[in-house]
This record gives sequence, structure tokens and C-alpha cells, in this order.
Amino acid sequence: MKKNVLALLALGALLFTGCNAIGDRDTIIGRVNGESIYQEDIDLMVRLRGVSSKSETMRTAVASLFSRNAIFSAATERYPEFKDEIKNRSKTIENYLLTFAFQRFYAMDRLMFSDSELRAYFDAHRSEFADTADYMLVRDVVAEKLFLERNADSVAAFIERSKADNAADTSSERLKSTFIRNYRETLSRTMGDSLLKVFNLALVPIVPPTPEEYYEKHKDLFVTEPGFEVYHVEMADSLALAALFYTDSMDLDEFKKIARDNSINKETAANDGYVGKVLEKHVLPYGIGEMGPMFTQFKDKPVGTVSAPIRTFMGETFHVFYLASVVPSRQKTLDQARAAIKNELENGINYELDSTYVLATMNGEPVIRESDVLDVYKSNPTMPRNRMYHDRITNSLLQNIAFAQEARKRKVDHSWEYRALLRENGLSYVCDAFENKIKFIVNYPDDTLKAVYDKIGNPAQPGLNFEASRANLSNWLDMPRNLLKRKYYYSLEDYLPDDYETSINRLFSEMVIPYRDARWERVSAEAWGKAKVSLYLDSISLMPQENSMEVAIQELDSLYREQKLAQVLAGWRGLRDRYPENDTVMKKATYEIAHVLSETNDYDHAQREYRAFYRVWPDDANAEKAMFSRGFILTENMHKDSLALEVLDEFKQKYPKSELTESADWLIENIRSGGKLADDLMKKIEAEE
Repeated sequence: MKKNVLALLALGALLFTGCNAIGDRDTIIGRVNGESIYQEDIDLMVRLRGVSSKSETMRTAVASLFSRNAIFSAATERYPEFKDEIKNRSKTIENYLLTFAFQRFYAMDRLMFSDSELRAYFDAHRSEFADTADYMLVRDVVAEKLFLERNADSVAAFIERSKADNAADTSSERLKSTFIRNYRETLSRTMGDSLLKVFNLALVPIVPPTPEEYYEKHKDLFVTEPGFEVYHVEMADSLALAALFYTDSMDLDEFKKIARDNSINKETAANDGYVGKVLEKHVLPYGIGEMGPMFTQFKDKPVGTVSAPIRTFMGETFHVFYLASVVPSRQKTLDQARAAIKNELENGINYELDSTYVLATMNGEPVIRESDVLDVYKSNPTMPRNRMYHDRITNSLLQNIAFAQEARKRKVDHSWEYRALLRENGLSYVCDAFENKIKFIVNYPDDTLKAVYDKIGNPAQPGLNFEASRANLSNWLDMPRNLLKRKYYYSLEDYLPDDYETSINRLFSEMVIPYRDARWERVSAEAWGKAKVSLYLDSISLMPQENSMEVAIQELDSLYREQKLAQVLAGWRGLRDRYPENDTVMKKATYEIAHVLSETNDYDHAQREYRAFYRVWPDDANAEKAMFSRGFILTENMHKDSLALEVLDEFKQKYPKSELTESADWLIENIRSGGKLADDLMKKIEAEE
């Protein structure tokens, strides 16, 4: 029965062909640091992306494949433990990858044919495809043609029945497409459940705890909220209200008298300002409403404490509260908690099982335990931990086992697609893990970080505790301050009237993610730059390797001479982002970027870069050129004459002996003449011509 299970799913009398591509030999197309890259890795991308290997998209993807292998090499050299993690991960994820290879490629894509069969059919029927057709791109179409040919009788019967039933579109080609689509849909819909039966896979029923058991285990969840017994005074004028209280503690009788004589809340004033016992997270009675700040102010304070004036939620009146007594939380009885427990058991909770608990069996033997579900949760920390997701994970794991068993039986685990998937999965895992380590690396000991945290907290995310703040604190210590200054002066209008020092926390919070991204880009670029690459195909175009910062700068100078300004701009920005701690590079990049922006008529961004340059590096030899250039752009290109005058006047004061002083004087005089100077000059030039 097992051998015939998939055949039973066929439509009509379909004939399945189960020959497999066993032991396909992968073709090496290149090496990075001695590690091979295969043609099959490219073929996998073609099938997954549905894009020709000759397209620009695929050329970029192939170049990325080589560079990612360089990152892989750098990662495993720096963190050798990654190799062991890949091995362990391969065992864990094997069923998933086999399931994917079986469903996506073997069943849906190849329609149960071997790759060698399809290649042979493609070669024998080459005239039926475009001259430029890429076999790997059209492989699913090849499979459909062979499928129709092998099942010609069933297809003919289907067409005849459809025409007899007066189908809406009775064209043969359309009905053939419908036939194939129905087949794929049937496989997708029924195969999983059928394989569960074939391999005798079954879920083990889970008996949730009784309300009594859950209550005993989670008594801490069923306690009343703590609170306070309080009095209050309510007034519309906060200053007048504050003036009634000269201390933060007082006698209750004195407070009652103030409440009787001054509170505008008639209901409580008639009872000496008494509000009653109020619990956290609850709304206060007598129209007072939400008073979260009161609970915060009274936390751990003694009886007799008087609060500061607190504005009502809608902001119309103000309150001062008196702490008469503390109301501790108390344990709810089982009967009081029963309704909440019932709701949790029916709708919300996870099963809370022991990690060895058996969730599913195959032939009566355990195949899935709670520990397997916990591993999925661990790899997806944001996934909700409730019964619904627990059941979804368990069912998914069970389906993966079923498909993986069938895949092994049909030798899909020997297919090139599966091997390419394994390589891609390991590559992606290491690159992602390496990126995470580089971005969130902590370069300082905890005592240094703790000292910073105790002084300023988390400068980017104030609400985080110390442990969660370690990466931000490390970045705070190692982020070059000129990086923040350039950001401040480039976007000055966004921060005024605050000065740089006042804005530094905001700047840091805005720059910390780009800073981490740029650090990763630097590591990536260096890994590719140092990689030893061998390429065995002329059709592949790889990214240029940046061997050193100095060479990169020389290449940018060469590109500028060739007037490839877009590449120059991107190159200088990349260098500035990747090497912010190198102030020489950052300074030169900023000046060059401003210059190229002005040449490409991007005047606003150019004047911003010039401003950042002379503000961050005022003593540099190019600072006066930057300030003059900004003034020139503001008046000549952007027609912001008032701002240009401010810049040019500052230029004259700061650089009175500059060679550009005469030009600055002319620009100032032209602005003040309303452009008459420039008009007269143009008339003179035209007359001379």
C-alpha cells in the first residue's frame, strides 16, 4: 500500500513515474577561499526566483552568492563554533528541507519526474521552446509537457468529459492546463494526510490540567491588585491647589479640613474628601477616573504621605491625594479564580508540558516530544506561546516527518536540489548569525557599561534595563562623536533651537542602527576584499574586491576623472559609513560628496554637506572653501539670499585673508544690489562678444 499511496491520489488513471535523480554530480563553477560553489546553487536560485540566469537580477544574485561565501569563510574563521552549529542545525532542519524539496521541486515542480528525464525531454524537443530558453527556468513547463504525453489517455478522457459538460472554455490547451492544475491541487490537498496514514504517524492526545491543578501551580496569578485607602482635594487651579500644601506629609484631620473647605468635588467634599480603598489598574470613583501617577507616587511611601498635584486624564482639574492606609494584595480563592482559570484553559495558555512529554508517535514509537516544540519557540522568540501555536507547531513537525519519510523513500535526499538547499541553509544561517554578532558586539566590560548606565541610563531606549542595554551602551562608548556632529549640522534645521550637546541623545538614538549596519557593511566588504576567488565561468560577473581603503580611494579618484559621478557618490558615501572612526576618511568623504552633489545639481544636499564640513572640521584647509561654496550655492543656485548673506558675512569675518574674499565681496554686493551687478556684468560680456 505504501508504494502505491501517491498513485491513489491521481485524477482518473494517471500514471506516476517515480524514477529519481540519484547521485547527480554537482558542477563546480568557482571557489572562494577554497570552498566550492556549484552550478546547482545557481540553478536553485533560478527555480526559486523564476528568473533567467542571464538576467541582471540573477547576475546580482550570483555575485552575492560569491560574496556571501566569503563572509561565511570569515565568520567560521572568527567563530569556529559556527561549524558545529551548522552540523547540529542540519540534523534539526533535515525534515523541513526534505519536505520543501519534495513538495516544491519533486511534486509541484517536476511532477514526480527525475531531473534527468526532464533534461532528456527538453533536449529531444528543443524546437518546442524558444531558442534562448533556459532549461532550468522552464523546467516546470517541460514537466507539464512530459506529464501530458505520459498520461495522454487520461487527458483525452478529461477533455471529452469537460466538453460534454459544456465547460465554459472548451479549448484543448485550456483544458490541459486545468487538468494539470487540478492534479497539483489534489496532491497539495491530500498528500499530507495520506502520508500520515502510510507511515502510521499519530498525535498523542494532550489532557489539559484540571482547574484545581492549574490553580495550585499558578496561585501567584490569582491575587488581587494592591492599592491604597486615600482622601483627595480636587481644584481647577493647580497653583492654588499646591499652595494649600506646604509639606509632603501631614495630619489626616488637617487634610480633611482642607478637603471640606476647598475641594470642588461635592461628593467627596461632603465626606471630608474620602475616596475609599482603590486598587492599581482600576479607575477611581466619584468621577476622578484614571490616576496612575498617584499609585506611582505612593509606592513604598508611609501613611500620611501627601501627593504632588496630579492632572486628571482629560486635563481639566487637578488632585492632591492623602495616603490613609496601604491595601495589600491577597490570594483569591479557587472559587473566585475559577472563571478566569476556565477562560485560560479553553483559550489562552500553553500546555506547560514536561520537555520529555511525547506529542506524536510513528508505529507507536515517540517521534515528537515537547522539547522539539520548545526548540521551535527558541528559534522564533517572538512567536506567541499559547495552545493554538503549540498545536500548529506540532502538526507542522508531524507533516515534515511524513514528507521527509516519503522523500527518503524516493531518494529526494540524494537530489541536487536537496544538496543545494542544505548548502544555502548553512550559508544563510552562518551569515545571519555573524551579522547579528557583529552588529550587537559588546566591546567593554560590564563594570564600565554599568557605570555609564548608572549615570545616563540607556541613551537610545531609556526604558530598557541594564542587561538589555549592553549593546547600546557599548555603541555609546565607541561611536565617533564626529559622526553625530556631522548628522547634527547636516540636518541642523531638524534640531534647532537645541544645540549639539542638548541633542546628543536624540542623535545617538537616530544613528545607532545605521552605525551598526555600516559596521556590518565594513566587515562584509573586508571579507570579500580579502577573499581568494577562483572563477571557472566567463558568464559570471563578480563585484569588484575592495582590497584596502587606500585602493578604494584611488579607484574613486579614477572614476571621478571619468565623470562617473553616481558611482563616485555611492563610493564615498560607502567609505564614510564604513569607516566613521577614521576621521581623515570621514572628512575627505564629506568634502568630496558635497563637491559631487553640487556638480550633479543636487544643491540642497550639497550645501548641507558643506555646512557639516566646516562646522565639524573648522580648522581644515578646505573649511573656508566649503563655507564659500555653501554661500555661493545658496545665492546663485537656490536663491536664498538672506541665508547666503549670513554665510558670506561669517566667511569674511572668519577668513579675512582668504583668496576667496574678493569673490565673496562681489557676491555680497550683488545680493544687496538685487542682482544688478550680475545683470551689468552679463550686459558687458554680451557687448564685448
